[in-house]
Amino acid sequence: MKRNITSSVLFIASLSMFLLSAQSNDDDPDGEAGATGSPNEETCADTDCHETYMLNSGPGSVVISSPDLVNWEYVPGETYTVSVTVSQTGIDLFGLGFEALKSNGDNAGTLVAGSDTQIKNKTVAGFQRKNITHDEGTGAGTDFHTFTFTWHAPTSNVGDITFYVAGNACNNNENKNGDYVYTANQVVSVAVGVYEINRDENLLEVFPNPVTNNLTVVQHLSIGGNISFRLFDQRGALVRDFERINHDSGELRRTYDISMLTSGIYMLQTSIDGNTVASKVIEKK
Repeated sequence: MKRNITSSVLFIASLSMFLLSAQSNDDDPDGEAGATGSPNEETCADTDCHETYMLNSGPGSVVISSPDLVNWEYVPGETYTVSVTVSQTGIDLFGLGFEALKSNGDNAGTLVAGSDTQIKNKTVAGFQRKNITHDEGTGAGTDFHTFTFTWHAPTSNVGDITFYVAGNACNNNENKNGDYVYTANQVVSVAVGVYEINRDENLLEVFPNPVTNNLTVVQHLSIGGNISFRLFDQRGALVRDFERINHDSGELRRTYDISMLTSGIYMLQTSIDGNTVASKVIEKK
């Protein structure tokens, strides 16, 4: 009886050690912070990690996209959806690390994880940088995987911001050998001539939102001048150039028929003498 108990204990201990070893060698652990290839950072291709192949040497890619960042310009205080797609033919497991940094290397705005990502921190060059990384058990896909999360822009104009991302294309062989790493970056600039928005002034209002037919726009102008109203799609393409008029300071109210547009997310942009304000519009049938 004692021998049977001892054997059982040894079997359980051996099984536990095997599972821990498999987990530590798995291609799909939590993502690593501080490995995006941003200033003062390496990537997993440069460290004792996924280093079989040189950085960006494979047939795959990593691409940053956003349906809300028209022309890759941000409005201070606004919230944007950001997606990262890691792809490579024949691969079925992917990972990422993503940062949004100001020119001095500090965090720019606030990152919020999505359903398949998490937030991790690492101190780099004196700044505790926040990273979006893949979560354990996520990243599966045939030839690609798209990770989606949220970015809250800084509440004031901090100048150009750079998104840095590193994506892993893993062969899912339960170790870190034979995987590829890709990097990309995207500069995001403050909207040209954008007002420093004081939300108490409600400089721009759109309603109803979501909208099905007629969209009403109320612009509170601190100065008068030539003003334009334009609508862009998620790719940043101009879909409607409503009008250009001259108006004095004060409230300006206009209504536009957008019933012919397909359902989706658009960005209404109003400009007066080079100063621009933008607002997200959701068209819903």
